[in-house]
Amino acid sequence: MRIGLINPNREIKEPAVHLGLGYIASYASQSYSDLNFELLDTRVAKTHEVKDFLNKSFDFIGISATSQTFLEAVELAQSYRNIWTKTPIVIGGAHCSTVKEEVLHGFPFDYVVYGEGEVTFTELIGFFKGEKNLSEINGLMYRNRVGEIVVNPVRELIADLDTIPFPMYSLFKMSLYAQHRMITTRGCPHRCVFCNSHSIWTNKYRKRSAENIIAEIEHLSTNYSMKSFSFNDDSFNIDLDRVEKICDYLIEKKIGIIWSTSVRIERISEAIAKKMKRAGCYNVCIGVESANNEVLKLMSKSNTREKIYDGIQIFRNAGIDVMGQFMIGNPGDTLKTIEESVEYAKTSNLNGVEFYTALPYKDTQLWEYANTHGRMLTNKPIWEYHTINPRIVFDTPEFPFEDRLKAVELVTQNGFYHALSTDKRNLLLDLGKHTAKLAQSIFKGKIGNHIYLFLRNVYRRFFRNGTKN
Repeated sequence: MRIGLINPNREIKEPAVHLGLGYIASYASQSYSDLNFELLDTRVAKTHEVKDFLNKSFDFIGISATSQTFLEAVELAQSYRNIWTKTPIVIGGAHCSTVKEEVLHGFPFDYVVYGEGEVTFTELIGFFKGEKNLSEINGLMYRNRVGEIVVNPVRELIADLDTIPFPMYSLFKMSLYAQHRMITTRGCPHRCVFCNSHSIWTNKYRKRSAENIIAEIEHLSTNYSMKSFSFNDDSFNIDLDRVEKICDYLIEKKIGIIWSTSVRIERISEAIAKKMKRAGCYNVCIGVESANNEVLKLMSKSNTREKIYDGIQIFRNAGIDVMGQFMIGNPGDTLKTIEESVEYAKTSNLNGVEFYTALPYKDTQLWEYANTHGRMLTNKPIWEYHTINPRIVFDTPEFPFEDRLKAVELVTQNGFYHALSTDKRNLLLDLGKHTAKLAQSIFKGKIGNHIYLFLRNVYRRFFRNGTKN
């Protein structure tokens, strides 16, 4: 059976192996030895490689999408459907777990895999082979013979992550990926207001053993000469005993890698930080989110600005760089709290700082907050504004749109605004709109209207023609 897998494009500086597609391929191959997978990773593929892939015949196509890549997934699926009208197209990934009911409405997909995908994808292959009925496959959504959408029950999670084989790395052109990402846990016991991780993994925290992780590192180091790793867990240090064990193995085996990860800053000690450094850790990323303690409390964070500061110094004293990530627009935020966060970012000894606009994902407390306490500023569907370069999509009485723009401007002036580094157009569109309407309200009559029309035409022309770096 020939199966085509697609990873849609996304603006990203350092493309990485798509672990989800690698996992479903390796897991399914345990059950069926006749599977022939071919992968199109549009983040690294050349134009002619995309065209060649779309012209190939497969028994079915599997696409993985986040909310940020959903539109690209739709375009690729439609391009393939235009050529191969009868080939089933399956979509899965984080986006499908968040808004699965919307994915089949008007889009060229036949089946939706939601939640943890390995077992569901494997059983769907069984259906294509005539061994399974669709109604038996949990974690699947599809249309029945009369066109009605059927949502099967939620799939149970895989209890032991060590039973999942390593991703099928042979699918990827590994030399094109400078750093390798690994997932060593699934799920998070915390429930931050902005995070929708629970939509995919629930709140159950599962972890791979230290031995299993080291075996994969050795495999990648030996067979693909990988020496730089990133552990892309929601939080690497929830289980401190496991962190120590991983570090002990890396030190003892002298594998000679360097690595980075994301951590809960309150769950750290000088001893752990020093051991992480000895084991090759050079950078940690922490979710500061805000320097205002009341905002942190409203975000369901267990931190305070004082605890965060102390944790930063522990890592810095151990010789590990610290990247701090902040957000604009969470519950309790105002222009004043963002000013606090900017000052904190400048004075807390961080090596790097990134500010992101808070985006309300469905099935999060932030979504409820934005739609009840706040005001949505767009009627576009989730996949049109959840992009890597977001616009301001909601405001609140205490943090109105105008103040949010000022906050973004302040952050940008300090070189901290993440999205601006890749695409200025969305922000400039908002700035143009705001400035034009403000001029119209200040200058009444013909003068105001002339200024409004002039500025409106400027930003429309600017947006249509793009921006220059």
